[in-house]
Amino acid sequence: MSRHFAGLVAVLVVAAGGTAAVWAAASSWQRSLGAGEGGAARPLVVTSITIIADLARQVGGDRIRVHSLLGPGQDPHTYQPTPRDALTVSLADLVLINGHGLDYWAERLVPDTVRSRRLVPLAEGVDGPLLPWPGSHGGTDPHLWMDPALVAGYVEQIQDALVRLDPSGEEVFRRNAAGFVDRLQRLDAWIEGQIALVPPERRKLVTTHDAYRYFGRRYGVEVLDTVWGITTEEEPSAHHLAQLFRNLRQHGVPAFVETTINPQIMEEIAAQAGVAIGGKLYADALGPSGSGAETYEGMMRYNVRVIVDALQEAARSPAR
Repeated sequence: MSRHFAGLVAVLVVAAGGTAAVWAAASSWQRSLGAGEGGAARPLVVTSITIIADLARQVGGDRIRVHSLLGPGQDPHTYQPTPRDALTVSLADLVLINGHGLDYWAERLVPDTVRSRRLVPLAEGVDGPLLPWPGSHGGTDPHLWMDPALVAGYVEQIQDALVRLDPSGEEVFRRNAAGFVDRLQRLDAWIEGQIALVPPERRKLVTTHDAYRYFGRRYGVEVLDTVWGITTEEEPSAHHLAQLFRNLRQHGVPAFVETTINPQIMEEIAAQAGVAIGGKLYADALGPSGSGAETYEGMMRYNVRVIVDALQEAARSPAR
């Protein structure tokens, strides 16, 4: 049992009145993660969100164990970490987060004493022109994964971090990463071809929150409006919702809801504006098993099919 893990458990025991049940629960959770079982245990990689967890699995393969602190359908913008999350991070050999403010709660779980060697904020290490966080002072839009070309930068960093963690697996990690980047390039070309099926003047997105600007920049799709901005932490103003209504009414494009956010506001405004809900998209979390969006590649293909089908239908039957 690591020193940090034992310290966290001790704090929980005191808070719970010194019960042995806390020790038993913590030890059981430790065993379920496959950590702390001796030198033969595979390295434990803990991620903040499901999207990064899938990227880690693609690169690490069966040489690592991966655990995402968030599951399908959970919103990283508003998530509050639990004591179990702190215990999980204390057991991790490597912690992969997105960064740029999306999952600062996860960064704070990593002790300062080990942060430099265990924590990798992937989005903050990607080269290339990034988009600003509107309304912030120097902030960056954290949703880089909406552009597969930028995800290749995530993959490279995961590869390098795993090589440092497990040098004997370098050949496997590099081979897996190269194969994954090749698939990302094919995904990128496929998305470009799908978007080309939509008339240029109809390539407009209205979504629940502002997570698709990297997607829009990459594929020539205008993000026309959203209910929320980059984060979902603050409620939208009446003035903003009125503007959203006018945009939907004027442009006659479908509105899209997201799996991690309550769709009620968007559904009500779309109905008032006389436009359809184009479908449900995945943005900040992958889908559950069987959804077709349980991997990063699957999520992107799912989203693109929903978007293209809805925009094509709207072009055939424009709103009045």
